Amino acid sequence: MKHLATAGIVVLFAFAVSARGAERIVVVPIDDKAFKVSEKDIVRLTGKGIAGAKIEAKVEGPAKITMENHVLERSRGGPLIGSHIKEFEITPSGKGKVKVTITVIPPQKDAKPVVTAYEFEVE
Repeated sequence: MKHLATAGIVVLFAFAVSARGAERIVVVPIDDKAFKVSEKDIVRLTGKGIAGAKIEAKVEGPAKITMENHVLERSRGGPLIGSHIKEFEITPSGKGKVKVTITVIPPQKDAKPVVTAYEFEVE
């Protein structure tokens, strides 16, 4: 029984070490040109607006949003006031073309939404 418990601890330790050392490839486009990724890559897209803006993402094709991050920027140790940033991590779920549309809806009633479309192909 003692050996079984020791073996279990060794397996858990090995799993924790391997998970900590795992690396991912994260693709971050800096323009609106189409690009290619592999099925194991993660695509990170960002929506930026003013405070109170609503930021949404819509995915079409073989991929899904697996993580949403609210980003808080700092300058000189303090928070930047007036900005709203949201990151979306997109994970491919198969091969093919993917289109992601990020819409930033400002809080003012008369302001128009800002729509940005990204396209990529999963190989």
